[in-house]
Amino acid sequence: MSRARRRALELRRDLGLHGEVDVEAVANLLGMEVVTWPLRVLKEMVIGDFICVAERLDPGWRRWVVAHAIGHRLMHPGNHVWIRFHTGLAHRFEREAEDFACSLLLDVREAVDAGLTESWEVAEHFGVPEEFVRLQARMGME
Repeated sequence: MSRARRRALELRRDLGLHGEVDVEAVANLLGMEVVTWPLRVLKEMVIGDFICVAERLDPGWRRWVVAHAIGHRLMHPGNHVWIRFHTGLAHRFEREAEDFACSLLLDVREAVDAGLTESWEVAEHFGVPEEFVRLQARMGME
């Protein structure tokens, strides 16, 4: 299991999270504030203690990008713009943030225990886009 998945599962456990996670409340507990922003290309960006989320996103995708941003904050301190343009770490960091978001928002054991077998059932239970569930299943969610 990746360190990103372990970190997210620890956070789920420590905060007693189940079902649809209120990621904005999690962000607040971590000292971050989520604000809506008229972003045209990006879905999210972190500026200081603010997670700026594109206003065009529906609630499921908004929750996803907030979880992704929390993953970056907890796992990748520093200037992400500099890292993107001056190192080869950007792809690895993005993958880790995706893994973190997946494990923060979805609990495979909870889904199995609830008897959820279809991607739409899992998506509805955890409040995430069905596309996200299918993608994670293809990538080998642990």
